[in-house]
Amino acid sequence: MDWIRGHWGGVENRNHWRRDARMGEDGSRSRQPNLLANSVLIRNALLSLLSERLGAQSLAQFGERLLSSPKQCLAILAAA
Repeated sequence: MDWIRGHWGGVENRNHWRRDARMGEDGSRSRQPNLLANSVLIRNALLSLLSERLGAQSLAQFGERLLSSPKQCLAILAAA
């Protein structure tokens, strides 16, 4: 049971919390399953792209830096 709890706790911390805290996932009012599933896929892909470039920064710090530099956002997407 400890292993299972640890596994799902890690999934919650690594995936869902980051998508919700940084991207407001739980605030979505949509109930369309296809839209929700596609949104999760896009958010996961975006987090994967960003995590490759984080370095020593936190996701919050990196996000703030990207907000002030749209050209850098486009460069990250173009490089993917």
